[in-house]
Amino acid sequence: MHDLLAAQDIVRAAVQTAEKNKLTKITQVIIRLGKIVEHNEELSPENLRFNFGLISKNTIAEGADLVIQKGTGRELSVIEVRGAQT
Repeated sequence: MHDLLAAQDIVRAAVQTAEKNKLTKITQVIIRLGKIVEHNEELSPENLRFNFGLISKNTIAEGADLVIQKGTGRELSVIEVRGAQT
């Protein structure tokens, strides 16, 4: 469940960043992910990618590639949002 909530936060942040930068389509979101454990389960990159795909449907981030870089500590942050202006 925490993977789903994290994906929601990522999509929300990516869309807000894209809107600020006048992007109409997000093609790639780069995040940094450290070791986050909630309810005795570590946030899984695979589950995060899956849930990102679900949450981003019908948004400008639909179909975007989620790139996950290894972070430190309890880090989860959006590093960069790439896309197109039309």
